[in-house]
Amino acid sequence: MRQWWADKHKLLTDLGVAGIWNDMNEPQSFHGEIPDDTVFFDEDQPSTHAQMHNLYAHHMARATYQGLLAQTGKRPFVITRAAFAGTQKYSTVWTGDNHSLWVYLQMMVPQLCSLGLSGFAFAGTDIGGFGSDTTKELLIRWLEAGIFSPLLRNHSKMGSRLQEPWQFDEESLTIYRRYLELRYQLLDYLYDLFAAGEKTGLPVMRPLVLHYQQDPEVRNLNDEFLVGESLLVAPVLTPGTTHRLVYLPAGEWCDFWTGARLHGGRYLITPAPLDHLPLFVKANTILPWRPVTQSVNVETEQALSFRVFGDRGQYLHYQDNGVDHAYQSGAFNTYLVKADGARVSVRLLHAGYDKPYQTLTIDCGGTVHHLVYRAATQQYEVVATALAEADETGEPGEQIASNVAEKGATRLELNQGPARA
Repeated sequence: MRQWWADKHKLLTDLGVAGIWNDMNEPQSFHGEIPDDTVFFDEDQPSTHAQMHNLYAHHMARATYQGLLAQTGKRPFVITRAAFAGTQKYSTVWTGDNHSLWVYLQMMVPQLCSLGLSGFAFAGTDIGGFGSDTTKELLIRWLEAGIFSPLLRNHSKMGSRLQEPWQFDEESLTIYRRYLELRYQLLDYLYDLFAAGEKTGLPVMRPLVLHYQQDPEVRNLNDEFLVGESLLVAPVLTPGTTHRLVYLPAGEWCDFWTGARLHGGRYLITPAPLDHLPLFVKANTILPWRPVTQSVNVETEQALSFRVFGDRGQYLHYQDNGVDHAYQSGAFNTYLVKADGARVSVRLLHAGYDKPYQTLTIDCGGTVHHLVYRAATQQYEVVATALAEADETGEPGEQIASNVAEKGATRLELNQGPARA
């Protein structure tokens, strides 16, 4: 049966279809419960509905994956509604049919973090809500909260209010575009986390308690999360909010938008107007930073940038063709990026992919170092250092930071107490 289902996808893959969404793919009845004496089969063994309800969807995702792989030779993209332990090998998941209500946005953080800890790193929610009618504010806050979720999609049911950003007003479209561009600029960071997660099992979205297990303040913290270990996201999850309380764990942190250094182990009241997502980076972190593009074509890319938050740091970056499974046979590159004050370096630790970056830039607090690749030695050489020039169009972060400043917002710091404020 699985082979039969896999073969049926050829009609679609021959037309160029690149992904399959298996929706409502668990045994279901619209006329009451499925009778208890209905016989199911697990391979060639008789089974029951209770035992097979989620396994049915698991095997459907598995068959879909195997069909796409055999017919295209590329990494399959499969979405499934129902799943079982191990389905993450074959498919991404989402959290099901939510509603355009603030309570469902508030559920998003613990849901996706819990899925990640359970092995389902590639997961997301319906941005804006599936059922009911969303609002401008709810849609924007949902996008901000979910912009780093591995699966990102705005999805709603027929008959509900249209919720593309241009259905509202120009401000909605501008903010929406700005955060989609931010996701593209940090796309290599997300990809690096996926590559590492294939070996470590660690998810992309993580609850703070995963890395700060001895801190009692984060044990029930469900309105912030980490992307990897270094980027802290504190979205606004309530209506009419212009400031929010943020907890920073122990250590030094940097405001993502302004670069300001902040002491951790305390609460901050931080400005959060509608167009601002509070983001913080662990001090002395390096993040990859790609230019804004409308799409990604890895095989044509020859340049990448890195940004240093703090005075120094190091970062391991991964690169492959982004298309097939050749990386499993060693066709990938890894780069060790280091920065310490005025000194920067990039080492190509593994050179198995034949399209290494030809140029790299490292931005250290406004001083930009330019490096070029020397094929003869497989090394990167610093060829120029200059002060960063202001972008006439403004990077997303610069614009948002400017907007916050214009609104006269201030940040208050609160010493950590025995309980959350």
